[in-house]
Amino acid sequence: MRVAGGVLGLLVGLASVASATTQVHYVMGTFLRVVADDELPPAAFDECFARARALDRTFSRFDPASELTRLNAAAGGPASPAFRRVLGDAMALSRATGGAFDVSVGAVTALWRSPIPPEAAALEAARRTIGRVEVTPDRVALGTGTQLDFDGFAKGVAVDACVAALRAAGVARALVSFGESSLYGLGAPRGAAAWRLDVRGAEPDVVVGRLELRDRAAAVSAVFGGAGRRASARGHVVDPRSATPLTDDAVSVVVAASAADAEAWAKAVLVGGHASLAAAEAVGDQQAARLDRHGVAMGAAMRAARSLRLFTRPRPLRGEVALR
Repeated sequence: MRVAGGVLGLLVGLASVASATTQVHYVMGTFLRVVADDELPPAAFDECFARARALDRTFSRFDPASELTRLNAAAGGPASPAFRRVLGDAMALSRATGGAFDVSVGAVTALWRSPIPPEAAALEAARRTIGRVEVTPDRVALGTGTQLDFDGFAKGVAVDACVAALRAAGVARALVSFGESSLYGLGAPRGAAAWRLDVRGAEPDVVVGRLELRDRAAAVSAVFGGAGRRASARGHVVDPRSATPLTDDAVSVVVAASAADAEAWAKAVLVGGHASLAAAEAVGDQQAARLDRHGVAMGAAMRAARSLRLFTRPRPLRGEVALR
């Protein structure tokens, strides 16, 4: 599944910290930004981006030479340890979310990316391919027609890999932002309690609150534009259980220990609605919120932690706002 395809800036405020060093690289079809408010060896930046590019070479559905492309085309086959590990994690998250997140939804998302809406029979056939995945000690087996799609989830995996590289280099204060939807706040900027980022609501031109991260990951998933979007733009967030794309404008925010986990649960909250908040927060020490046309619903853990603080009144988005 893909997060808010092309709708960047769900979280804004990634401009600057007075003493920060920033690098931005184009990876996985979007921008991976690292803001380090710390003494940062150049090799730490290099290793972060190298790990992200390696994951792109493995999980890209656009690269004809990627491992994902090869396995999708051949209905499986020998798979690298990294591929099997990430797929195994994704399958566990699919079970935990009751199928609201599932990387084996690729045959369905491919149909919805077409400029022509799929016929019911084709959509039902694609829906039946979901979940037909087996991982063995050295191979991956896919059912006939099953296609894997790691889009948003792979970005979360890349954020976690980048953070691990920064920690290994001794970095204590940094923000990693992948497409402004998969994030990790490592430590906090000097003189601050956390990395603070403004959050857009269901109206993409309005800022409704502020997210605070300290040694925590977050993911933001969204549907903007409502039912008026053209058919080819509707398939970026699909409910794997019904094989249909979401059309109601909404934003979900999940804070978790890892960006990969946050990505999966943010999709589940977006798909599952307000009723899914409790399930998301029942896992570890996760926090979840959902913003839509009816208002903002926060899980009990999100309210208690005050990780997402709503403004008294929504504010118009005025370009890029500096981190504070």
